[in-house]
Amino acid sequence: MMNWFERKILGFFVKTKGVFSKPFFAGKGLIFMLHRVLPENERNQYILNRELAITPEKLEAYILLFKKKGYQFISLDDLYDWFQNKKRLKQKFICLTFDDGYRDNLIHGLPILKKHNVPATIYITNCLPNHSGILWWYLFEDHVKTAKKLEINTSKGSKTFHWNTTEDAFNQFGEIGNLIKTIHPDELENVLQNSFGKAKADFEELCRSVAMSWDEIKMISNEPLITIGAHTMSHLSVKQHGSDLVEYEMLTSKLELEKQIGKEVHHFAYPFGGTFDVDIKDIKIAEHVGFKTSTLNQPGNIFKLNRKNLQVLPRMPLGDTTSDERLNFYLNGIYHFSDNGFKRGKYY
Repeated sequence: MMNWFERKILGFFVKTKGVFSKPFFAGKGLIFMLHRVLPENERNQYILNRELAITPEKLEAYILLFKKKGYQFISLDDLYDWFQNKKRLKQKFICLTFDDGYRDNLIHGLPILKKHNVPATIYITNCLPNHSGILWWYLFEDHVKTAKKLEINTSKGSKTFHWNTTEDAFNQFGEIGNLIKTIHPDELENVLQNSFGKAKADFEELCRSVAMSWDEIKMISNEPLITIGAHTMSHLSVKQHGSDLVEYEMLTSKLELEKQIGKEVHHFAYPFGGTFDVDIKDIKIAEHVGFKTSTLNQPGNIFKLNRKNLQVLPRMPLGDTTSDERLNFYLNGIYHFSDNGFKRGKYY
């Protein structure tokens, strides 16, 4: 939480439209976090999860805008080399990253990236191509269409959520999600089958319908612009689970990906990636497993100082509804300052 002095400074930065924040807090560049790339008509099939997708047109518009503003697009390997003083960057940079491994990254995203020669990293959650994932954020949105409550019964206790309207249900999504994140993977499938009234085959079919297959992942990994990163085996909120499980999730994900694509996997993203989801123990495990970089879902611009801990690189969300004002706050460091104050990051 910001102190009174930082709030005063933030107000001054906003009032002066970033003129004074940019030299100190814009850093050298930004890493952006995206998920899906969907045409507008497919994106509009969702309400709660609409912001997980960006339209191809908007993705292209952002690419052109950043280039117009003088930014270059670089890969995470380039970024790592810059941190290690093995590469010079004359311009400020943008890194694009896509989480989970959705098929639309291949169908709708890759053509835009190739058209404009833009590199990107796709972090694969292995349970998606293995068709063992439980995409509960989509299951919940579907559940709300026909139900007025959700019962979650685990070995640690039970809780029931009630709502009268869709808005009421979606307002509880954060609390519901945090509860689901604490459930051990060994019981998660059974718990959510009972909660959502689904069978294992329903979970598998949802994965098949939205996720890249291993063959598609191998194919896209052979694109020169694409880097494949790891994202755990089961999209685990690592802070909520023990060290042994977290290390297994990270390491096994890395090794299976390397076996499937025939290349080393050097980069990692923490699933969900917020302060509820990542702790110091997880950062140390990511380093121990051997990742060159690990990215968060926490605001921040990138500075040379980030080289002190490459396992906690901040990322900014980017989507169709990112306003021009917020985008400017990203680029001129105001958003970074609003979340971090005078510090470069939360973990150091």
